[in-house]
Amino acid sequence: MHLTRLDVLGVRNLSSVHIEPGEGINYFYGDNGAGKTSLLEAVSLLSVGRSFRSGKITTIISNDNSELTVSGSVSDRLRQSSTSVGISRGKDSTTARIDGQNINRLSALAIAVPSVAISAKNHELVEGGPGERRNFLDWILFHVEHTFVHLSKRYKTALSQRNAALRANAPDKMVSLWNTELSESGEAIALCRRLVCEQVQHRLGKFAEQMDNNAILPQLHYRQGWAEGISLIDTLERSLDNCRRLGTTSTGPHRADIKLKVGSDEARYVHSRGQQKLLAVLLKLVQVDLYTDHHQQAPILLFDDLPSELDEKAREFVFAYLETCSVQVFLTGVEDISKTVQSVNKTFHVERGKIENVVY
Repeated sequence: MHLTRLDVLGVRNLSSVHIEPGEGINYFYGDNGAGKTSLLEAVSLLSVGRSFRSGKITTIISNDNSELTVSGSVSDRLRQSSTSVGISRGKDSTTARIDGQNINRLSALAIAVPSVAISAKNHELVEGGPGERRNFLDWILFHVEHTFVHLSKRYKTALSQRNAALRANAPDKMVSLWNTELSESGEAIALCRRLVCEQVQHRLGKFAEQMDNNAILPQLHYRQGWAEGISLIDTLERSLDNCRRLGTTSTGPHRADIKLKVGSDEARYVHSRGQQKLLAVLLKLVQVDLYTDHHQQAPILLFDDLPSELDEKAREFVFAYLETCSVQVFLTGVEDISKTVQSVNKTFHVERGKIENVVY
């Protein structure tokens, strides 16, 4: 899976951009503030409808425009087909199209243009709150487990209805009306996450072994969001009084977490800053790995400023991995590394919002 064309208008400081990325590594270099990360944000918008960097669309639309537009063509080598995709976003409106047809759900973009983003923000996978780690697992499940989207919708709908009943101070019977649906979908979600957590552990172990760096390897402990050994429906019934005090459902997979343990301590308290960065990168590469295994082709990888994130040995491992899995990469940096890294396919210079293909 790779982009063969990308057109961008109205994204931050980028001028009107038209590029034709190649397969493999596409390297974008230039000074800080030149627009390198903005280009990656544009691909993220095309993939999931939002930036990996900011959830506020108004901060991404350039000052001279009332909306942004990103479009492109995606080549699917397995199906030997090409798909045109596009998205326009304004302050209060979003329009997305696939092959000229409007789509109602942005999740269709995520399927058509699957992407994994690695940036400085990814350290939150290690030292941030549980939401980042739940999203990490759920991205994998969205792409590799066909029942997960349906389960997630069921759970979110029931959770929303139960919380609405709690806020309205509805009778116990009205609140508990949603317990069966919550517990059935919630326990299925927990099982899916637990199984994929085991796969993540296995892949991380392989990466650590290949790097000869077992010190980086944590043990993943999945916490399902309610007490082990008790069914979710029993937990919901027992916690009703507490839920009423809080005005929200206090237990369930929406409260789940993954504890990254090194010995008896969490990795965020044991690992150095550099080790945390490397672990976060490896976790994102696990996403690439599992997607590739399931679909027989890799997602698009957005990697913002690899040199500053990793030391030399780690960079060598990452470049070797990227070559092995044949992933299309949008990689940014300050210095031109294309002459020293042979796996770079195309190089682009970014200056003051303008992007130029560099031919040597």
